[in-house]
Amino acid sequence: MKDGTTHLAYKAEHTVDLGSDMVVSADIYPANRSDHDTLKESVVQAQKNLILAGSEAAIEDLVADKGYHKAENLAWAEGWGVRTYIPEREDKQQRRWTDKPAELKAAVYGNRRRVQGARGKRLGRLRSEFVERSFAHVCETGEGRRTWLRGLIEVSKRYLIQVAARN
Repeated sequence: MKDGTTHLAYKAEHTVDLGSDMVVSADIYPANRSDHDTLKESVVQAQKNLILAGSEAAIEDLVADKGYHKAENLAWAEGWGVRTYIPEREDKQQRRWTDKPAELKAAVYGNRRRVQGARGKRLGRLRSEFVERSFAHVCETGEGRRTWLRGLIEVSKRYLIQVAARN
C-alpha cells in the first residue's frame, strides 16, 4: 500500500472426493505460492487425513484445473501411483524436451492422453460441479473469503471449521 504496509493474503485450497462430495483436506497457504507449488502438499495432506480417519481408501486419480499443471507434478504423481487428469495451459510455443528427463515427457503425454479421453472429460465435469460448488458454499455463501484474523494458523482454524460445517 502507499503507506508501506501490506495486506495479509492467504490462499484457500481444499481437496474434494468426487465420489462422495466430501472435503477431505482444507489448507491455507500464503498467497505468494502458486497453485502448482502447493499441489503436492495438498495431495499428501488429503491422503494423510484419509489414513487418520481409518479409511482404507487411497488417492488413485488427481483431477485439477489448468493452474496445477506442471511437468514435475505430473511425474511426481505418476511415481506415487496416481493418475492425473490436469488440462494443459495453452502455450504460445511448443515444449522442448531435449534438455529434460524422459519421465517428464512421458508424464505430460500420458496426462494429455487421459484428459482427452471420455473418462477424463467426465472427471473434469465432476470437478467443475463438486469442487467449484464447495468453494462457492464455503467462500461465498459461508462468507469465508474475508477474515479479520491474522496469522496462518488462526486463518487455517477458521477455514477448517467452515469446511467442516459444509461437510
